[in-house]
Amino acid sequence: MFPAGIYSSAQLREEGLTRHRVDRLVRDGSLTRVTSGWYASAEADPAVVSAIKAGGRLGCLSGCALHGLWVPPQSGTHVVFGAGATARRGPGLVLHPDSAPQPRGAVWPVWDCVRHVARRHDPESAVIVAESAINLRLLTVDDARQALAALPVRHARLQERLAPAQSGSETRVRLFFASRHVPVTAQHHIDGVGWVDLLVGDRLIVECDSHAHHGETNYENDRRRDLAARDRGYTTVRLSYQQIWLHWPATQQSLIREIRARRHIRRAR
Repeated sequence: MFPAGIYSSAQLREEGLTRHRVDRLVRDGSLTRVTSGWYASAEADPAVVSAIKAGGRLGCLSGCALHGLWVPPQSGTHVVFGAGATARRGPGLVLHPDSAPQPRGAVWPVWDCVRHVARRHDPESAVIVAESAINLRLLTVDDARQALAALPVRHARLQERLAPAQSGSETRVRLFFASRHVPVTAQHHIDGVGWVDLLVGDRLIVECDSHAHHGETNYENDRRRDLAARDRGYTTVRLSYQQIWLHWPATQQSLIREIRARRHIRRAR
């Protein structure tokens, strides 16, 4: 019932545990007192424990990750303090104040976590977590747009470009083409090939690795699909996780060359 293995005294009471019973669980090691009014089991998520010790709740990018969303590479544990809460700094903590009331649970709801990212981080990161939430059906498109309303006004149009994305890699590359007014469709189905991450124009397929490592089985299947796509007149570009996240400036230049060569446009015979 309580994710991350950490519970408030109120939550334990609601589950029927008396103070005497809680004290026994602490004595036998089943629970550990984290701070006043909070207890953790052995399976407690360390990031959530750190957030509670700091007086806040896990949120923003760290909260998105705990909810299962695809998040860009990040560092630190993001702790968000609701109205009236006092921050206690600690090593590795990224502290964000928020005007909303602090939630009863140890983790901010997914909608709030997306809103935190929109307020505190770059617009691309906000769209990435919003689209991941849509893809996982944790938020509707309308809910995600409301969360992204926290973006600066100059980025408001990004709310109109939301689409269910299976990874942040896909979102980053799609936004790259969209920002240059190049037609791009996410999760496009091609007969004989299957679903592709992105179809740019009407003939350039772009596949985006969502993880740092790509297995051998996937490698063989990818090559089979590439040949099937070529037989149907498509060109396929495959981008690794490293190309998208570690070498992005160089990758963008390569994609620009693809566009200038008009490889995304099917030429009339």
